[in-house]
Amino acid sequence: MHTLLDPELGEVVRDDEGRDRSGPRIRCPLCNWSPGRHDQWSCTCGHSWNTFDTGGVCPECLFQWKSTQCLACGRWSPHSEWYEQ
Repeated sequence: MHTLLDPELGEVVRDDEGRDRSGPRIRCPLCNWSPGRHDQWSCTCGHSWNTFDTGGVCPECLFQWKSTQCLACGRWSPHSEWYEQ
């Protein structure tokens, strides 16, 4: 595990794949796969980004994705169900 320090946020802990472990865990509700910070999804407008950086909103066209496809299992789930409570 790598630890990065941010003077405003305090300690931010990331695992070896760059996943932030200081906030709520993000994982596929169907297969439990967790995306890394470099994983990207594509919008129908052609823009690619990490959907969890914006809560499922495409920063290019501002489309709100209600469901997110898992990059591991390929199945779709409501975006809100990806955030572990």
